[in-house]
Amino acid sequence: MPDEDHNEIVTGDYAQDRLAPELGPDLHETIAQAIHEAYRHAWRGKVINRDLSMAKWNELPDYLKESNRRQAAHIFDKLHRIGCTAHKVNNRDIVLMTFTDDEIETMAEMEHARWNDERLLDGWRWGERRDVAKKTSPYLVPWSELSDDVKELDRRTVRKIPEFLAKVRLEVRRQA
Repeated sequence: MPDEDHNEIVTGDYAQDRLAPELGPDLHETIAQAIHEAYRHAWRGKVINRDLSMAKWNELPDYLKESNRRQAAHIFDKLHRIGCTAHKVNNRDIVLMTFTDDEIETMAEMEHARWNDERLLDGWRWGERRDVAKKTSPYLVPWSELSDDVKELDRRTVRKIPEFLAKVRLEVRRQA
């Protein structure tokens, strides 16, 4: 069980929204909604349906919508870290990039650190069981302490980044 100082070491170093291109609010919202739907699909059958995080977008509490928006904004920092950028495409079909295993691992670890930071800033603490009301989670640990099945949830999400961005006509490319 983590000690009192455990939560001090799980945060990441990221600059929220630092590298996001200028997106209108509707486009940013579309990305956030796509992220939420992927989350609902990944967790279907793993959490109880009464869990607020499993609600449809229109029924989702505002703080959870905001969490998805932050995750959407952080996509561009992840892409920058692995040497990729996003470009607007209007005159052709978007080519969906496939990330390497190393790129996926880097971005998944970044996403977990971003999530840890977000939860800790909102008053969450480590707990043996996930309890939204008490703001506890067994996942508030460093990446290295997560089980592989929990890591896979973050990996699945970052693999879908090209799809999320394609919904707003952005294409992911490696920098030349």
